[in-house]
Amino acid sequence: MQIKCTECEHGINIPDEKVPQGRVFSIACPGCRAKIRIDQHLSAEPVEEPKPFIEEEPEVENEPDHSLGIVLSSESEFDDEDEDFPIYDENDKLALILDEANKNLWMDVLEETGFRVQFARSPEHAVHKMKFTHYHFVILSENYGNVALEKNPVYRVLVEMPMVTRRNIFFVITGERFKTLNNMQAFSYSVNLVIHEKDLDKLARILKKAISEHEMFYKVFKESLQAMGKV
Repeated sequence: MQIKCTECEHGINIPDEKVPQGRVFSIACPGCRAKIRIDQHLSAEPVEEPKPFIEEEPEVENEPDHSLGIVLSSESEFDDEDEDFPIYDENDKLALILDEANKNLWMDVLEETGFRVQFARSPEHAVHKMKFTHYHFVILSENYGNVALEKNPVYRVLVEMPMVTRRNIFFVITGERFKTLNNMQAFSYSVNLVIHEKDLDKLARILKKAISEHEMFYKVFKESLQAMGKV
């Protein structure tokens, strides 16, 4: 879908797969940050082609969605047309902060390193947002949403994600059980970095070290793939 900002006339391209179907939504213009109401996709009702008769199995009422092995809240819970539907430039680095107690600290440090940050209202809302946005950086507190880490839907989605997608996300978990920069503990939880809460006052230095090591590892990894002709 192609639209223009009503304030600065900045051209915006919204991929069709990211357009919420059947509802009005809003986006923030990447040029002037004005809020734009989007309803053009509702102007015409689609014409349905006649379908051949196929005998179907009886429908089961109120069947929950078990995609990815996770029961999520109704999508309508997040269909708030007053919530911005952000559009970013191609080279923007996006971070999702799921640590209520320290979100301002995370925001300050990440914005200084060039990240654009987002938050979520609950673990289910975070999973919903990840369906429409590729995040380069995800921070998850071990008790986010008052849900134990191993049962948190955000954690489960990320650790069960195909590696071709997962390796492009730097995943951090924080909490009292973790020893900061312990690579074996991070490996056992299938994350890139673990941080103990008492060390968050040194967050900028911890991230600089961890991200540098991560980028160096994948630089060698990608060069190896290229040498083998797999890229």
